[in-house]
Amino acid sequence: MSAPRPALWTPGFLLACIANFLMGMSFYVLMPTLPFHLVEQLRIGEATVGLVLSSYVIAALLVRPFSGFIVDRFNAKHAYLAALAAYVLFTSGYLLAHTVLAFVLVRLGIGVTFAVMSTAANTQAIDIVPSARRGEGIGFFGLMSSLAMALGPMAGLWLMDRYPFQAIFEAAVAAGVAGLLVASLVHAPRKLRDGAATVLSLDRFLLVRGIPLALNLAVIGLGYGMLLAFAALHGKQLGAGNTGIFFTLMAVGMMVSRAFSGRLVDGGRVVLATNGGSLAIVAGLGLMAWASAPGTYYLSGLLAGFGFGVVYPAYQTMMVNLGGHARRGTAVATYFCALDVGIGAGMVLAGLIAARFGLAAAFAGGAVLALGAGLVYALLLSARFVRAPGADATGVAQPGKNG
Repeated sequence: MSAPRPALWTPGFLLACIANFLMGMSFYVLMPTLPFHLVEQLRIGEATVGLVLSSYVIAALLVRPFSGFIVDRFNAKHAYLAALAAYVLFTSGYLLAHTVLAFVLVRLGIGVTFAVMSTAANTQAIDIVPSARRGEGIGFFGLMSSLAMALGPMAGLWLMDRYPFQAIFEAAVAAGVAGLLVASLVHAPRKLRDGAATVLSLDRFLLVRGIPLALNLAVIGLGYGMLLAFAALHGKQLGAGNTGIFFTLMAVGMMVSRAFSGRLVDGGRVVLATNGGSLAIVAGLGLMAWASAPGTYYLSGLLAGFGFGVVYPAYQTMMVNLGGHARRGTAVATYFCALDVGIGAGMVLAGLIAARFGLAAAFAGGAVLALGAGLVYALLLSARFVRAPGADATGVAQPGKNG
């Protein structure tokens, strides 16, 4: 008779998910409105808008490798609360940023704090979740971010149509404060990371054994960056009346897939889940390149969102399992580093391709790259993650027991 499954929805995990949702709302409510603020209020050109907004990505990428060391060296909850409080403080700086320089400084501060905050939040959630349900827990925890990504932009645009920009900034700060209060109530087990404070080496900042997996994830992230940067513009060219629907459908696809894909991962079928999700991403990007009407355009968002909703938590679970207990924060940081690099490079690559060949060619290129990454995973990387006799409950084969 099999043992009962350990509980997933404990009070601590539920509060952690609520805090993650509120943190996401604080971030995403500003995403579609900041460009309007920069153009209309600060009077800067559209070309400069991209540079100003990208300062966040640069700061996050520079700090991300160190965030894992911070979380492994100190208590994850303390690092989370400190970074979240600093994030709220910098977000409130939008209310005082009346010059481009001040705005860039605020964005840099948000990039630094968000890098530490997201690494600590995910590490704390993984500490709370039973290892036998880790993939499912990561999926539901990430589901909160997907939900915020769907609701945040809509809320921001609704506020922008009815109130001054100051109201949007105040809403972002309020959501951040609420998230901080909820996060302070989370009871997370204190995880002592054996060896976390020993000799400094590259492996303290990036999970060296996870680099091949991270590189593959970065290639997959190229397509996500292309969609974030240019899906709305491509939709307008196709005659889509409301490009916001694309991102809503993309978020819906993520939410649907995250709701069940974790069970596949925890059941030892992480390779099956990852391969299926990769095919959905390729189909979504390919459909975007081929689209000639709004209906096909919207469907591509749903497919791509479904694929990313499967692949991202699967890769995070595999990375965490590679890191083991002592390198959990470093593993999470390595995962997010790969995403940062892939998404940022995807934005740049799509712009370069589109300038010469058009946006359809850019998305076609993203589909080809995603297909290549999927094949590399299936043929070269997946063997170490195949469930076999002697594998642990998360589906990762133990050394020497699966070849």
